Amino acid sequence: MRNSPVVLYLILLGLIACKPKGKSEVAEILGIEEPKDWILVIHPEGCKTCLESLYDDLASLTSNADAAIVILAKSSKNLRMIPLIQDSPLPLYLDEYKVLIEKGVLELQDQILLFKDGSVEKFDILNYEKVFHSIASYK
Repeated sequence: MRNSPVVLYLILLGLIACKPKGKSEVAEILGIEEPKDWILVIHPEGCKTCLESLYDDLASLTSNADAAIVILAKSSKNLRMIPLIQDSPLPLYLDEYKVLIEKGVLELQDQILLFKDGSVEKFDILNYEKVFHSIASYK
């Protein structure tokens, strides 16, 4: 059976298009310096109590990681009152216009994503504790 160049081209294009986005793409889209370790992206939807707990736990991280936190939210009075925003142990960025969703890096229903080494892990806000296990296992 003979494969036509068009079929091979379409297969190659499909493989390239399915490549998962990594932290370099996130850093490039947001115009930030790419950290060596990981980027945590939070889309603050869902359980508000869980979000507050996540923010508190993130605020207590040590700053020995070369990492970054991105929150998809507009700067607001409520957001500025979160201790993580006031005193983050890691560089913190706001994606106020949800550019990461527009560019297809994450979907509207995604809540927490951890980008590391060309891969991405997705977490539900109700199970946010798993994020810290994944961060700890990365080191």
